[in-house]
Amino acid sequence: MKKLALTISTLIAANLAVAQEQPIAGEYVLTSDSHLNGIIESGSVKEITIIGDKAHFYSETVNQFISGSTEQNGNVIDFKLSDKTPSNTQYFLGQVDVQGNYSGTWFAANGEKGDWTLSPVQPNTATSCNDILTAGLSQGDGVYDLYDASGEVVSMYCDMTTDGGGWTLVGSYPKNEPGGKSSINQYGDIPETDPNNVTKLWLFKGDLSVFSDVREQVSCASANCGGGFNVYGVNFTTAELELVRYTWGYNERVEFMPQRVDKPACMKSLEPGAEVIPGCVSPQYLSMVNTHTLVGWQNDVHAGYCWVARGTYKPGSVGSAQCVSGREPNGTQWALLWMR
Repeated sequence: MKKLALTISTLIAANLAVAQEQPIAGEYVLTSDSHLNGIIESGSVKEITIIGDKAHFYSETVNQFISGSTEQNGNVIDFKLSDKTPSNTQYFLGQVDVQGNYSGTWFAANGEKGDWTLSPVQPNTATSCNDILTAGLSQGDGVYDLYDASGEVVSMYCDMTTDGGGWTLVGSYPKNEPGGKSSINQYGDIPETDPNNVTKLWLFKGDLSVFSDVREQVSCASANCGGGFNVYGVNFTTAELELVRYTWGYNERVEFMPQRVDKPACMKSLEPGAEVIPGCVSPQYLSMVNTHTLVGWQNDVHAGYCWVARGTYKPGSVGSAQCVSGREPNGTQWALLWMR
């Protein structure tokens, strides 16, 4: 998986994040106060270096010693902080969030207590939905916040289950959208966050070097693209991914891929040995030139009249294809573009 500097946190994070793959050793800041109300108000701030692993970790300064462990696959943490002289011990219990920040409550034998946070100096980062999945931080299918290199936040949908999971939704063509679009710049900039009820004409226009795989779904008629048809590309170069994206604009499709064979090849499945289909087009049309009449990467691979949208041939046809020969789009299907 290629990398782009994105920090990802989830909008659907439960109180206990699945953090079994998240390391704990490193540089942290421990902040604590002496007023137990669930909010850090004022108190001490310590920079500490944690050594060890989740089964047992420790940290030592000139005056204090920390020793602890995690439970529940790294979700729950407990440790004690002891002053070397005079003897005094605080007991800490808490949990982790998807960015690797721990927080909870502490208490001491003398009755003192308060709140605390333990945050990595370099926050845990992920570069895509697939990075969240492989790091063990997935909360399942849903919307996650992405922070790009400029610090802008965008909420995008992650499919963490289909075809191995880790797919980021990068494009949507709703069922009520007529005809087709001549350029990818005609697509909106607000991401679709519900692939099961698509309402936004949208296409991600940023750098695609973060991705290497692509999946296009057309003729989606129900949840999880029920009734739809998939094509896939794996280990694509950034240039190949850009060409797939350009197929969603019929003028750019013709400009950058004059012949249908110029489009990147695809497969109908990710099964080992799956047939590679040149140009992602039905073989009978492979030698034809690309025209303005079609929008999308796959052209009649699964059936006749099977593509993202109709383009200029029937500009009044609404939504994605029905994938039935002779039947134009009728406002009942939508299309999706995913990358990982």
